[in-house]
Amino acid sequence: MRVLFSSTFGYGHVLPMLPLAKAFGTSGHSVLWATSAQAIPQLAAAGIATAPAGLTGEELHRGLELLHARAAQVAPSQRAAFMFPRLFGALLTPPMAHDLLALARRWHPDLLIHEHGELASPLVGAVLGRPSVTHAFGGAIPAEIVRSAAEAVEPVWAAHGHEPPPYLGCFTSLYLDICPRSVQSVPMGHVPRTQPLRPASPRTMQPPRDDTPLVYLTLGTVQNQSPVLPLVASALATMPIRLLVAVGPDGDAHQLSGLPDNVRIEKWVDQAEIIDQCALVVSHAGSGTFLGALAAGRPQLCLPMAADQFRNAAGGKRVGAVLVLEPDDVSPESVVQAATRLLTEESFLLQARAVSTEIAEMPSPSEVVEVLAALPG
Repeated sequence: MRVLFSSTFGYGHVLPMLPLAKAFGTSGHSVLWATSAQAIPQLAAAGIATAPAGLTGEELHRGLELLHARAAQVAPSQRAAFMFPRLFGALLTPPMAHDLLALARRWHPDLLIHEHGELASPLVGAVLGRPSVTHAFGGAIPAEIVRSAAEAVEPVWAAHGHEPPPYLGCFTSLYLDICPRSVQSVPMGHVPRTQPLRPASPRTMQPPRDDTPLVYLTLGTVQNQSPVLPLVASALATMPIRLLVAVGPDGDAHQLSGLPDNVRIEKWVDQAEIIDQCALVVSHAGSGTFLGALAAGRPQLCLPMAADQFRNAAGGKRVGAVLVLEPDDVSPESVVQAATRLLTEESFLLQARAVSTEIAEMPSPSEVVEVLAALPG
């Protein structure tokens, strides 16, 4: 079976699909991954065959700059609704549709799988008569946001002689849901058929390696330039903890200079390994970090700033596994107070472990490969 994966360029959109792509390869299927040039080195290092597709270089950089400048004028909690149709719809889909369709006509895939921010795959599947499966990169995207993206992309479908189906065809075949049901904060009535998929490998609860708790702080790879990072790091550094701060591949470690000896600063870490060792995760509630911490049964302090982070934080708060500080509530005092509660009140740990058990019981990538291989062509 020939499986064509496709994604946009962001780490948070690429990494969630890697386990499934590897599982297809291990099962003897042929895998090709189409994505922006920026993501190809990471995929190549993971042993995945790749093909460049979609917007890249200066044109992508310029488009992102303009969108982020406009988004800065929007309330943080509303930025996802503003950005998704403009970025993933209007900006990225037209060039990706052109490149992905040409690639698919050459490679002849039996199945297409795309992350939910890559919206050209359903069109390519419709043109070629192949199933196109949507892979979540976190919790579900609200119906109204997907509908807004559909309006932006409708001319691309029309140019290929097709009328777009509801929600751009993202849910016509199957939706691979990596978000455990207990923390899903979006109504799923617009998604007719879902297949749960474990977002991370099952974890063994490890006792702390040191009497002094390790706290892991990250704002991911998009919000990592925010002034919130040094503020939070400085506050946490005053506590009787060991603090590990990951600033991201393009992050500036110098903004954290002058912190005491209990702080270690890295650009990039093996996040799964670090989370297994830590007592608390403090982050922007990006889906990768959020679900990774839950998979390991770790309590979290969530500092949502944009995108799906507010939805993730809301789901974690609802089950009692996290505390949330909204943007206007972040201060040195509030950070220390929340972190102290999360480290000392056992209820947060117990609820996080309950979600970890739920995640461990979700179907593995290899099990989902069998489901997908049986989809009608």
